[in-house]
Amino acid sequence: MIYTITFNPSMDYFVHLPMSFAEGSIMRSDKSYIRVGGKGINISATLAGVRVPSKILTFLGGSIGNFIEKELSSIENVELRKVEIEEENRINVKIRNSVESAINAEGPTVSAKHQEELLGLLDDLKKDDYVVISGSYTKGVGTDLVYRIGELVKKVGAKLIMDVPNLKFNDLGKIKPFLIKPNIEELAYIFEEEVNKENYREYIDKLIDAGVENVLLSIGAPGSYFASKDEKYRVSGPQIKVVSTVGCGDSMLAYTLSRLYVGDDKKKAILFGEAAGRVKAGSRELVDPADVVKMTKEIVVEEV
Repeated sequence: MIYTITFNPSMDYFVHLPMSFAEGSIMRSDKSYIRVGGKGINISATLAGVRVPSKILTFLGGSIGNFIEKELSSIENVELRKVEIEEENRINVKIRNSVESAINAEGPTVSAKHQEELLGLLDDLKKDDYVVISGSYTKGVGTDLVYRIGELVKKVGAKLIMDVPNLKFNDLGKIKPFLIKPNIEELAYIFEEEVNKENYREYIDKLIDAGVENVLLSIGAPGSYFASKDEKYRVSGPQIKVVSTVGCGDSMLAYTLSRLYVGDDKKKAILFGEAAGRVKAGSRELVDPADVVKMTKEIVVEEV
């Protein structure tokens, strides 16, 4: 089973403007809609699209939490496991015209008691299950909870996958996750040093030496880079007319995980991951599995 953990879910309000944003003026949108947001939630929704089951673990509160619960409960192949909190979940505003801008709210405060309840939702975790922690913290939640989840995962022999932007090199060395998926900017944050497209491999080697089993680095248009103790691959593909980069990393991680889940080797898994990321870059919607399969024909995975 795959468990996805989202600490700070949201209701995302999308507004389409037919004109450029003008500060201080009254503007009228030509389209608006509401979606559920959260990186772990996005991963579960993407997995559901390829009929890979998952369980969503998250904190929900208030009328916004009720909305999120209703939306998630309608997705096939997804089981929602919630911790009820007192405060409302957040609303993010996404403004789309020629470019996309976002106003992301801070989110509710989650107490130590509620964090303990979240750990309890993993009481049926089994050997070789996957636990994905993805997205930023909310108020009250910090690295300590990630440590505790990591200890629980390790105790039962499951695999921890992380896309958490708040962690440093020493944290990852202690947690020793199965896989992490940073981008260049997040890799620089981990080390608190300048990292670029020329020197990233030396930093990834340091992560592997520190005990991180696998690193999948998204590099944007050039592609991605995968490294473990025994395998290293550079991944590339065709140029894409980019519509939005939002969610590309979630799609990459979800498809990589979906292939590992069914028993494929790492090389095939990252091929599908790169294909999904590129398909997502050309769309604002969840990726179509048929489009991902088609894109895999144009992806190159070379050992380095």
